[in-house]
Amino acid sequence: MAPKIIRVKNNAAMESFLAVPSLVYGENSIPPNASSGAVRMKFTPLANTTLQHIVYANFVAMDGDKPVGRITASIDTLNPRPQEGFWGRFECINDSEIAKDLLDAAAGWLKEKKKEVMIGPATLNTNEQVGLLVKGFEYESRGEIPYNPTYYQSLVETAGMPKVHDLECFKWKLPESLPKKLQRAEESPGVIVRSVNYAALFKEAQILQHINNKAMARIWGFIPMTSGDAQGFLLSLAGRVPSSLFIIAEVDKKPAGMLLSIPYKKPDKNGTNGVIRLAIGGIVPEFQHRGIHWAVLKEFYNRCQELGYTEGEASQVAESNEVVKRKIIKPMFGGEIIKLYRVYKKQIG
Repeated sequence: MAPKIIRVKNNAAMESFLAVPSLVYGENSIPPNASSGAVRMKFTPLANTTLQHIVYANFVAMDGDKPVGRITASIDTLNPRPQEGFWGRFECINDSEIAKDLLDAAAGWLKEKKKEVMIGPATLNTNEQVGLLVKGFEYESRGEIPYNPTYYQSLVETAGMPKVHDLECFKWKLPESLPKKLQRAEESPGVIVRSVNYAALFKEAQILQHINNKAMARIWGFIPMTSGDAQGFLLSLAGRVPSSLFIIAEVDKKPAGMLLSIPYKKPDKNGTNGVIRLAIGGIVPEFQHRGIHWAVLKEFYNRCQELGYTEGEASQVAESNEVVKRKIIKPMFGGEIIKLYRVYKKQIG
């Protein structure tokens, strides 16, 4: 008998939904973002403020009493592209029929909700974990970005999901001396580059929300961030990301830009070999073309030198973001792509 796709509507079904990764990866090899605890928190309103503007349905594939696959279909009511719905939290054994049935279940639910296209994988929306890993499996899985088995690409594409976009991760290594481009970066009148202040949560959340919604508005997949989203995001960082690695730029006391870097590995006893991920960066349009990004990067490089973070990656950069790749990624980092995440889009209505 073929596995049955059921919608999660009770605690027992949710436990089956949460159990799928242990079958796919093995109990001791589950990626951090797929662990039952992490996933449960994503669907807990008190822990995830994003749920305030998300409508979703979870589905699990059951082979008798054994869960063998899962998927989430979701809608963000703040999405400026109202025809879009998302699929994510996809985990599945290596079975193309089960994978197709799961994707069809998500598409069917979204179609009932009058959506015309389905995009994914995206965890609830494109502000959270996005993309299917298709290159870079040799690198260790991390909590903030997706990880999946190599066969997922085949499952998804065999199910008829065409690519819409790639997200690129670039190798980064701290140079022994400050790059000439940054050496020439001069202090501008009225420009302040500072660390985020976790203690002033509400105020900093307003600044984060403003910068994000202005600087990212033209980036692929943009969905505006609410004040609650920003507060929740800062709270999630406070215990694990030093304030010195979340840089805020202001011009005449107005929010102008930011650069967030997330440490993966602490520096060794010699104060080197710390590993870091350059996660989010942007400059508000009215302050672009004034060299502020160079001032932010200069401060970032100096702080990494002081703290001992000497290698890592810049991720996930949209393949269409040619300006950032041309002006910053390639000249500053060298442009070597070490990981690639693929996003798919399918017409459903």
